[in-house]
Amino acid sequence: MPALVSKLTLAIIFWVVFIYVVLYIPYPPNFTQASAFQLISFFGALFLAIIFTLNIFLNSIFLSVSISLGVIFLLILKALESLNIVTAVLTIVAVYLLFTYFKKNQKGLTNLSKIPKLSSFRRRKS
Repeated sequence: MPALVSKLTLAIIFWVVFIYVVLYIPYPPNFTQASAFQLISFFGALFLAIIFTLNIFLNSIFLSVSISLGVIFLLILKALESLNIVTAVLTIVAVYLLFTYFKKNQKGLTNLSKIPKLSSFRRRKS
């Protein structure tokens, strides 16, 4: 229960920060004229808000980061008017590959059968 409360708190905090950025930071006439501060504040707040919101449902920060990165990348391509079928499909495939890589249950080195495991040794009394 405390873990869920902390996840909800983080998500709400970053959504409030994103809403603050949208309402109070002046927006540029177009994407190419935006300053670095405007871009970083908008996309950074949105990126973190999406990460922590997805983390509530997925329980994996790596999966949340990969999906959030794909959404941000698609939004940037749309703002630059470069989003088409090819770039959208490539972005979705890249996010899917990240998603499947992090979803795999990766075993540690000691789970492999070829690596000897440590065991307890007993000394024989002479």
